[in-house]
Amino acid sequence: MSTQAGSLIAVDGVNGVAVEAAARELARANRRRKAAVSSWDASGIFGELMVAEADAGQPSARTLLLLYAADLAFRLRWEVKPALDEGRLVIVAPYVNTAIAFGRAAGLDAGSLAQMFAFAATPDESRIVEVAASRSLSDRTGFVEFGCDQLLGASTKAVRRDLLVRA
Repeated sequence: MSTQAGSLIAVDGVNGVAVEAAARELARANRRRKAAVSSWDASGIFGELMVAEADAGQPSARTLLLLYAADLAFRLRWEVKPALDEGRLVIVAPYVNTAIAFGRAAGLDAGSLAQMFAFAATPDESRIVEVAASRSLSDRTGFVEFGCDQLLGASTKAVRRDLLVRA
C-alpha cells in the first residue's frame, strides 16, 4: 500500500487574525485531504516571552527572528513532516515570507535572513493575505504584531500579558 505524498501550503501576511482565518478556511475546503494547520508558537517560546517580567528586557528584531526560526523548526519536525508523511495537506500559517518581511522592515540584511530560514522546506503553494495589521490589541495575534509589540515596548506587553492570563 503506497500513500500519496502530502502537500505544503504557506499562508503569510501581517494580520494574524486574517492569516489564521485564511488557513482555517483553506483547511475546511480541503477536508478530504485531511488538511491540518500549523500555527506559529507551537513550541510555546513566544508565550514565555509574553509573560516574562519587565526586567527580562526587550528582545531585538534579530532575537525575535531567531526564536521564530526555532519555533518553525519545531513545527516542521513535530507537526508538518509527520502530517506530510501521512499524505496530508499541511497549511503553515505564517511561514517564512512573514518572518523575512518582518526582518526586512526591521532593517536586517536579506542575505542573512535567507540563510536563517534556509532549513525550511519550499512550499508547494504560497498565499499572501493582503490585510493590514490590526490596530485593536485584542485582535493582534500574529507574529508580526507580536514582534512589533515587543520592539515598541512594555506598554502593550503588559496588556497582552493580561489578555493571556484571562484566556
